[in-house]
Amino acid sequence: MTRESLEAVRVPVAIRWAGADTITPYEADTRPYLEYIPTASGRSVGPAVRHDDFFAPEPADPTARVRAGEDAAAFFLEQLG
Repeated sequence: MTRESLEAVRVPVAIRWAGADTITPYEADTRPYLEYIPTASGRSVGPAVRHDDFFAPEPADPTARVRAGEDAAAFFLEQLG
């Protein structure tokens, strides 16, 4: 991905990230998408949420999956009607 390729995106994009993610940290792996995709919006799922909270049997924040799923469903409903 380049800045130019991200700037060319014209479809709505919703981004969520985990605040305690050390696998794909916000600054390196999320911020560029929010910064360069003109249609992107986003927010953190929570400051204590880890990368593995989305698949771990005992997540640090058990509500993260549900909240992220609800956000995704609302985004698609809004975009696709």
